[in-house]
Amino acid sequence: MDCIRFKNVCKDYDGTSVIKDLNLEIKQGERIVIVGPSGCGKSTILRMISGLESVSSGELYLGDKLGNDIEPGDRNIAMVFQDYALYPHLTVFDNITFGLTMNKVPKDKIKKRASEAIRILNLFGIEKRYPKELSGGQMQRVALARALVKRAPYFLLDEPLSDLDSQLRTSARGELVKIHGLYNPTFVYVTHDQVEAMAIGNRIAVMDKGKLQQMDTPENVYNRPVNTFVAKFMGSPSMNLINAIVIGNRLMLGSNNIEMPEVWLDIIKSSNENSVIFGVRPEHIIIENINNKGSFQIKIRYIENHGSRKCIYFYLDENEMIATVDGSYSVDNLGSLYCSIDWSKVHFFHKDGSNFGYAENTKKEMELIG
Repeated sequence: MDCIRFKNVCKDYDGTSVIKDLNLEIKQGERIVIVGPSGCGKSTILRMISGLESVSSGELYLGDKLGNDIEPGDRNIAMVFQDYALYPHLTVFDNITFGLTMNKVPKDKIKKRASEAIRILNLFGIEKRYPKELSGGQMQRVALARALVKRAPYFLLDEPLSDLDSQLRTSARGELVKIHGLYNPTFVYVTHDQVEAMAIGNRIAVMDKGKLQQMDTPENVYNRPVNTFVAKFMGSPSMNLINAIVIGNRLMLGSNNIEMPEVWLDIIKSSNENSVIFGVRPEHIIIENINNKGSFQIKIRYIENHGSRKCIYFYLDENEMIATVDGSYSVDNLGSLYCSIDWSKVHFFHKDGSNFGYAENTKKEMELIG
C-alpha cells in the first residue's frame, strides 16, 4: 500500500514549532492538495515526505514502513519543485531522462518512457533545446515529464504552476489530472491558490499556522467549512462574515433584523448562545431592485466587472460585504439597492470561530427554508 500517514508529527526550527501535532492520512492513489497561506507549513509537510526535512517528533509512514529515517534517495518519490530545477547544460531530452540514466535503467525503457512523457506533455520538437531556450510553460512541462518518467508510487508537487500565467495554469491543471489518471500515483500537491486546490484535489487539507484545519472533499471544504478561517480562505471572493445576534426568532445584522427559518433557530438555540458570526458567500446574496419581503436596503460602494460576473461591494451598516451577480446584470448607478439571503446556503459560527453545524437531513431540511 502506497499510502502516506502522519501520526502526531511535529517539526521545529530552532525551538519554533512550524508543524504542530499533525495527524493526516493520504490514501493510496488519491490526489491530495495541501493549501494555506504563506508560512502555514504546507511545503514543510511535502519536504518531510520527500526526506528533505527530518521529523522532529511523531511518526511518518510511507506505506507500511516507518519513514522517519529512510534516506531521500531510498523513498522512491518523484518531486516537482516550484523553480523546476532543470540542468542548464542538458537538453530537454537529457533533463527528462537524467534520473533514469543515473539509475542505470535499460536504454530501451528510457526511450519508451521519455517518448510517452513527451507525447503526454506536448514536448515534441523541443527535445534538443536547452532550458534557456524554453518558455516558462515549456520548462514546467519538462519538469513534470522528468518526474513522470520515474514512475514512482509517490508524486509530490510544490507550487509548480505559480510562475505561469492564468491561461497556462488552467491548461497545466488539466495535464496534472490527466497524468494522475494514467498512472494513479499517490499524489500530493502544495499550493496557496484555493482555486487550484478545488480544481485538482480529490481531498483538500487546509493548513494555518502549522495546524491542520480541515481535511475533506472540495465540496465539503467549500460548503461546510469547520471554522471561519477555512470559510474565508476557500472561495474567491471569500465568504462574508458578520457579527450578529439572535433574539427570539430574528437575526440582528446591524440595524437590520430578519426572521430566521426554524431549522437554524433549533441549531443555534441548542448551544444556548445568541451572539454569533453569520456567514454567507457572495454568490448566495440575492441583489434586487425592489424591496421584497425579507430583503433590506444596501448602499453600493463600487462594482468590479469580471466579464462573466460582477462583484458588487456594499455596506450593511459598518460591515463591508460582497455579492456576485451575472455579468449581464445592469446597475445604473452606485445608489441604493436591496438584497436578500439564500437561507439554504448560510453558515453560523461560534465566537471562537468554530462552526455551529448543519441540519442532519440537509436536503429535506433545506427544502423547507425560504
